Amino acid sequence: MESQKVVVSSNLLPVGFRFMPTDEELVSHYLMNKACSRAVPVADAIQEINATRFYSNHPKSLVTFSDGEREWFFFIHEGNDSCSSHAQRKRNVREVGNGLGFWKPNGSENPIYNEDGNVFATKIYLTYFSGSCHSNKPKRTHWKMVEYHLQIRREWVVLGRLQRGMDYTGFIE
Repeated sequence: MESQKVVVSSNLLPVGFRFMPTDEELVSHYLMNKACSRAVPVADAIQEINATRFYSNHPKSLVTFSDGEREWFFFIHEGNDSCSSHAQRKRNVREVGNGLGFWKPNGSENPIYNEDGNVFATKIYLTYFSGSCHSNKPKRTHWKMVEYHLQIRREWVVLGRLQRGMDYTGFIE
């Protein structure tokens, strides 16, 4: 299910409260619930978006800037892909538009452990570059993302934490 841009209004959370869940909380309370079709806390705080739409747009076109926000959350889904193509997608560069830019994974997957010490999810860091991934000098941008993946996949659902870096100076890229 695709949705329009959603802004978490400050009146959804108590005064002075900032939505800053840990990796374990994001996976166990949000991603796991979403993948198992259970209720998600503060459901309006996390946009739901199709992977094709998410990875074919510049990050700034996916978010609404308000109150100095620098972080947004997305449930990114693509239906019933096979595990092999899902695993391959996590490791590959994701091109955005016709040479507009691309998301590049940084390093390898990092495990997320539950309270029993077992790995129950992984996360991977990505950086957004403007320009074609085939060009000699793509430009690293201030956009970062962390993708959280469950170890047990019923369908391809990912929780993305999109972040605008501190060196943000404008909308030009």
